[in-house]
Amino acid sequence: MEPLSDLEKLRFYRDEVKHEFSLLAMRSTILVTCQSFLVVPFAIFNTVANFRAVIVPVYLTTVLGIFVALILLEPINAAHRTIDKWLLKQRSLLKASEGLRDITIDRDMIPGVETNLDKDKDHVKSFAFSKYGPWAFCLFWCAAIVWSTLRAFVGF
Repeated sequence: MEPLSDLEKLRFYRDEVKHEFSLLAMRSTILVTCQSFLVVPFAIFNTVANFRAVIVPVYLTTVLGIFVALILLEPINAAHRTIDKWLLKQRSLLKASEGLRDITIDRDMIPGVETNLDKDKDHVKSFAFSKYGPWAFCLFWCAAIVWSTLRAFVGF
């Protein structure tokens, strides 16, 4: 078997990045879908006149919301790590190969980006929702627990 050309390696790296971005999008969609299905019963429970009667299901809903967000955190972070690995390989190849310089973009040529993707601010921003989304939902559900407790026992 003959070694792959630089262009074939680049195609392979880009295909892997594309595949991992698809997985990341799917996992982010699962997170938002699950959370939306939990927000609806929480909102319905909050319309009940005798709120203390439904406090246990309210707490269970909030705990489930936190649990789902934390469970999906690791698969999302795994996709981030894998994307970063493939992008580092891709950018190292683009930097090293004279023949591929014509098809590089400015982001691929940021000094030091082939060893540290944090220097690519656009890349960091593109991950913001999927990186911080699970934590935002955890924060929401913690606030929901506090709100529910205050409403049930203080009378808000």
